[in-house]
Amino acid sequence: MQAQGLVLTLVGPSESVAPGAEVSVGLLAVNSTEIEANFAPPLVIHGQLWRGDRSWPVALTSVPGTAATVLPGAFNSRAYTFTLPAGVSGRLILEASDGLTAPVRAVLAVGSPPGAGPTTPTVPEQAAPAPASASSIASPLAAATSTVPPATVAPTPAGNETAVAGLQRSFLDHFGQLDPIYFIYGPKAPAVKFQFSLMYRFFSFDGPDAHDAPEKTLQFGYTQRSLWDITASSSPFYDTSYMPSLFYQFLAPAPRPENAGGITWLGFQSGYQHESNGQAGTLSRTINSLFVRTGVLLGRADRWHAVLQLRGFDYVGGLSDNPAMKDYRGYSTWGVTIGRGDGPSLAYTGWMGQHFNHVTSQYDLTFPVKTHVLDFATYLLIQYFDGYGESLRAYEHHSDTVRAGISLAR
Repeated sequence: MQAQGLVLTLVGPSESVAPGAEVSVGLLAVNSTEIEANFAPPLVIHGQLWRGDRSWPVALTSVPGTAATVLPGAFNSRAYTFTLPAGVSGRLILEASDGLTAPVRAVLAVGSPPGAGPTTPTVPEQAAPAPASASSIASPLAAATSTVPPATVAPTPAGNETAVAGLQRSFLDHFGQLDPIYFIYGPKAPAVKFQFSLMYRFFSFDGPDAHDAPEKTLQFGYTQRSLWDITASSSPFYDTSYMPSLFYQFLAPAPRPENAGGITWLGFQSGYQHESNGQAGTLSRTINSLFVRTGVLLGRADRWHAVLQLRGFDYVGGLSDNPAMKDYRGYSTWGVTIGRGDGPSLAYTGWMGQHFNHVTSQYDLTFPVKTHVLDFATYLLIQYFDGYGESLRAYEHHSDTVRAGISLAR
């Protein structure tokens, strides 16, 4: 084991590596003391590859060598290699602590083999905008095209654990995007429309031997959409819809390389959603529904492609404060998204009343925008709405408007 006083760092490859490949990493030792220190790391270091709350054991192996002396303020390194598990891709965290004075970690970008389709974004900090197939109404389902096959669910390692790493595994890694997130402005009142949305994984049904199997989870979702009359006196909020949900999510596995580019079923979501506007009296609106949502991908998500999505639902618990809702919202919504990888995307969302009238259409045109000066990546969004139900408060009134702004997630 190396002497005390050495600061250890694990350095991973700068380029993306292929699943199942042999990977070289470097164990860097910096002498922060004022005396010489011996650097003699073990020949084999056992560690873990982490993706969320799943892990794969790996063994880092080095060639035999003599102990090195590291002068004060200087550094030395030892090269190690290990083999990636087959079929695992995306952004992985390599963690090793066996035989070391403190755990070391590195981030690996693991890409799919040629023709295997897209992988999970691998930029560790500011990611580039996501592909259009992960956008609009189909965002949680389209992510199935880049799902990493589940691995053994392992407990958080005991000892030598940083608070940040523990928080990420138990909390942060459970969050995901549910619906688009945006802030847009237009010429008609209410001028501002913005939406925030996320989902949190309560539980995973994947077993320890679920390699190459679908991903099955129980999710809590929350979407909030507001219309803000910012140009009026005192700038009041016109209406806000609060939409918590609880649903089962089934994400189909990514297509095999020989099948990539055809028709890919993305999976489905099924559960319960509550929607209300928090108002009282005659302005109060409440909807409770059971829903099923599914979609298919045509083509490859990293190239020109289309996503077709359908959401069917039924009302439960009555509609006493908005009895005509079925006549304007009906029992389903549908959508089509056409886009090119992380380039431009056009999404259409539509619905109609139960008697095939009161047709509503919404178009979302997005363009990725990234500035290296501010290290900021987002989308320019132009949205056109024409129909009924943009707000719960006035769901029976027709409106049409164009708004533009930014979309953090489409």
